[in-house]
Amino acid sequence: MALSNSTVRSFRIDKTLSETLNSEAERMGVSVNAMINSVLKQYAEFTRFQSKLDLLVIHREILRSLLTRLDESESYALGLDMGKEIPNDTILFWKKNVSFESVLEYIEKIICTYGYIGTFDELETDKHKIIVIRHRLGAQGSRFLLGFMKSLIKQTLDLEPEIDVTDYSVKIQFELK
Repeated sequence: MALSNSTVRSFRIDKTLSETLNSEAERMGVSVNAMINSVLKQYAEFTRFQSKLDLLVIHREILRSLLTRLDESESYALGLDMGKEIPNDTILFWKKNVSFESVLEYIEKIICTYGYIGTFDELETDKHKIIVIRHRLGAQGSRFLLGFMKSLIKQTLDLEPEIDVTDYSVKIQFELK
């Protein structure tokens, strides 16, 4: 018999909230339990830190519109500047240490999963760790993310991985030692 990595909790919730949860879970094609686990995981990993990290939610089109008002070099320079201190401080507060794993988790969870900048995918081979972020911010967004990732990784890990961009994606390739 496999050991479960879960615990049973019982609590009361407002009836209208329960109805909302039931209809949303049905719409998503998942159980209420699975949906609640997802919501609680997001709270535990991100939302409880959001105000302490001074993060705010803005509409994607606002960010995209701001970035399109910059030329390529300005978008890149803004990314370089934003990647210098913000990620390091955020990772230290969130994870309490800066390591290869915590930096990758920052990129995956804070930037992509909960920050909604884009989708995160990764591949590890014998020689490389490859991360791809697919986004909808356009070419200027890619230039910004290029600068941001370059600066983030240099400041936190003192590494300079190969980074390639298209108008809608950023590929970061680390050489494994």
